[in-house]
Amino acid sequence: MEKKRIGVKDLVNIGIFAVLYFIAFFIAGITGFIPVMTVFYSVVLAVLGGIPCILFFTKTDKFGMVTILCLLMGIATFMMGYGPYAIGTSLICGLAADFILRVGQYKSWKHMLIAYCVFSEWVIGSQVILFLYKDAYLESYRASQGDAYVEAVSAVVKSYMIPVDIVCVIVGAIVGAYIGRAILKKHFKRAGIV
Repeated sequence: MEKKRIGVKDLVNIGIFAVLYFIAFFIAGITGFIPVMTVFYSVVLAVLGGIPCILFFTKTDKFGMVTILCLLMGIATFMMGYGPYAIGTSLICGLAADFILRVGQYKSWKHMLIAYCVFSEWVIGSQVILFLYKDAYLESYRASQGDAYVEAVSAVVKSYMIPVDIVCVIVGAIVGAYIGRAILKKHFKRAGIV
């Protein structure tokens, strides 16, 4: 397969889909006002992000595009105060998703599905700060959200929840990918994706 370089049109596409995916991230993040969702907003993101990401994957035929998109999300969450961990997970997950798509020659639904499941795990990095610095992190919410909210979140944020969250994100990503595929069925046929 001949190597293709990322061009200006590709960067514009990445920018557009980064905005769409960030909107999904913002909507999912709002659910964090429900204490249990401070851990599981990542699953909501995996479901909501399925539509823009699967559409983006159908427009991707160059290695690195998914990595750039994923890395933009990690940088955005870092700038929002979620700590630097999402930059690392976004780079790893983005590169892995890119490799998977390339193995499927950017035309395989099976590879898109697996790539999206891997891509979706980047968000776990944005939650690491909550698990590592739980008390200090939650203390900053006490004044605005109240004691009851902080205590409820504290009860949910346990170290064993990280692997549970990882598995739940995979399930959410599968659901989101199939929703995306169903909505974009005509686009899939036009793109020749099987």
